Amino acid sequence: MSSGYLYGDELPAQPAAHSAGDRKLKRILALIGVILGAELIWLFGISPCMPLSRINVSGIPGIDEAAVLALAGIGSHSSYMSINTKPAEEALLALPLVRSARIIKHFPNRIEIHLERRRPAAMTFASRGERIYPALIDGDGMIYSVGQVGIRKDENLPVISGLILEEVYPGMKLPRIYNAFFARLETLHRDAPELLAAISEIKINHKNYDGFDLTLYPAHKGVRVRVSDDISEETLRYMLLMLDVLSVKSRNIEEIDFRTGTASYKEAYSG
Repeated sequence: MSSGYLYGDELPAQPAAHSAGDRKLKRILALIGVILGAELIWLFGISPCMPLSRINVSGIPGIDEAAVLALAGIGSHSSYMSINTKPAEEALLALPLVRSARIIKHFPNRIEIHLERRRPAAMTFASRGERIYPALIDGDGMIYSVGQVGIRKDENLPVISGLILEEVYPGMKLPRIYNAFFARLETLHRDAPELLAAISEIKINHKNYDGFDLTLYPAHKGVRVRVSDDISEETLRYMLLMLDVLSVKSRNIEEIDFRTGTASYKEAYSG
């Protein structure tokens, strides 16, 4: 009968083999841990502090990207960690063509700069010395382009006259009294461009004490139309309708006045 004990060379060798395998596995795991740790240090500690590998500027074709980066404070040594997006976005608004800016950071070392271009709501003419230059005005009442007309032929922008301007330059903000007026023009340009195209010129008439009203000069018609500063799609539709009606009634109409809410007209004197 066996006593249940093992003697001498009857002892198994498995524990020693397992111990050697465990040590090998631990070394492999330790090596993997070191590699992963180094990768994490590189990814989260070093790479975000290195110079950017890619910068993409979009939204305004042909814009001077070097000027954009300089204004945003982004240089050859800028990194993901060093860029503060909010102040950089605000700084880019100093560019006359830029209406809004957004900077997106892609970890660990890429950024995108999205720019929104100002769009013209109207145009005017400005003088520099003895020369006259066209100037574009957007819906914020900003003159953002002088001398270089960046508009399409189909935009049909009305010409604004009567502005009191001493000096005109790109980036110039017009007085706040005009803000609502140019915002309405922008809305018309977006929602009813065919109505705005029917107007060749809008003259601003300043009142003696405060505010202003408008004189509209419809295209291809020898009649001027007086309206309040609250120009709208409804106002223009009513104006065009009355022009058609009154042109049938009389061909000598010189001016139509809508400022009181009801149309009155004045005929040209014929001697």
